[in-house]
Amino acid sequence: MKKRILILGNTAKAYALGKILHKDGHEIYALSGNDGMKEFAECIDIRDNSTKEILEFVLENTIDMTIPLSDSAWKSDITDVFNNNNAAIFSPNKESYKIVSDKAYCKKLLYRLKIPTPKFGIFDKQNMAFDYLKNQKEPFVIKTNDSASAVILTSVKSAKNIIESVFAEKNNKIIIEDYVWGHPFAFYTLTDGFKAIPIGSSIIYKHALEGDGGQLTSGMGACSPDYKLSFDNEEYIMNNVIYPALAHLEAEGNPYVGILGVNGILTETGEIKILGFQSFMQDCDCAGILNLVDGDIYSLFESCIIGSFSDEVDFIPQKNLYAVSVALNCRNTADSENVITGLDNIDSETIVSMNYTAQKNKYLEYEAKTGIPLIITSTARNVSSASERAYNELKNIDFKGISYRKDICNSLNKETSTYC
Repeated sequence: MKKRILILGNTAKAYALGKILHKDGHEIYALSGNDGMKEFAECIDIRDNSTKEILEFVLENTIDMTIPLSDSAWKSDITDVFNNNNAAIFSPNKESYKIVSDKAYCKKLLYRLKIPTPKFGIFDKQNMAFDYLKNQKEPFVIKTNDSASAVILTSVKSAKNIIESVFAEKNNKIIIEDYVWGHPFAFYTLTDGFKAIPIGSSIIYKHALEGDGGQLTSGMGACSPDYKLSFDNEEYIMNNVIYPALAHLEAEGNPYVGILGVNGILTETGEIKILGFQSFMQDCDCAGILNLVDGDIYSLFESCIIGSFSDEVDFIPQKNLYAVSVALNCRNTADSENVITGLDNIDSETIVSMNYTAQKNKYLEYEAKTGIPLIITSTARNVSSASERAYNELKNIDFKGISYRKDICNSLNKETSTYC
């Protein structure tokens, strides 16, 4: 049955979710959305943290489900307000979202629940952070409390400069964390706050340059599912990470409804270290994971909202495919007259996810702005074929300042040849 769905957000993951729900026959509204989403959704000009206005729009337009996918929306009280007004919303509330948004709270919770995480220190004073660095092994990672960004450092001198700049900007906390070598992964579950079921996994390529060099980003590419995560690994994460976290939030009166994921490292010795939690898929892996789900996504989300999830859903079927995603970065600082060419030549089976940095000009041509305007995702029966298809499609696309990692999944092709 056709449903009316409102998505709050303007990033590539909002586009990917909206596109797949639209393909399933639903009517999509986006707030504020992006130029790419306007091709299949009605975009609404309301701020995503204007809870009262959003609720009024939802009630006036008989929206069946609202799905927040922006940090400001998650941090508002929108979930509690919607629940109090019997408006269906697929989202954690403000307090349960702290497990994702408040990095210091998250690290303390991991430690309290005895979930393996890299050694860390949390500081609200500059001098205390400097003292901690005296015995810090290199390399190490510095994070601010409320940002998804992180910096890998091999020099205490460089770290001091960063710490000084962070506190100069009046950030109230900084986190210094040991760098853990190994295989990075993301693992996602769907949950009603009590029961959780895996919905997908991925290998995330967060470094900007080939060979895992350069700065850390939100993700330059991904491979789904993550073939290195064994059944035992997934069972360990469910029993020792996901369920303890959900039980803690439920005990505090804030059951977590939505997608709860973890970012982690599988070390060379087979240990799992958890870096933090995710409230949805990331821009770089969302299209791949959602398109591998062999089922009705709206019905799965709805079951978590109405309370039937625990009784009706025992597993989420997956297609027997791999998905490889590559993010296209724009380094053109001029930020004008930068038409994206070649989009008409992309194969219909290739998934193109538009970010808010892909904007239409007065001639209705897409222009690339600084950042990541596009993410290309291809699927196939094995990693090698999916990777080859994605990179073949990238040959069609061009704009000023285009750059992307050319080694996404290259190291996996030989490793996975016996698994495909």
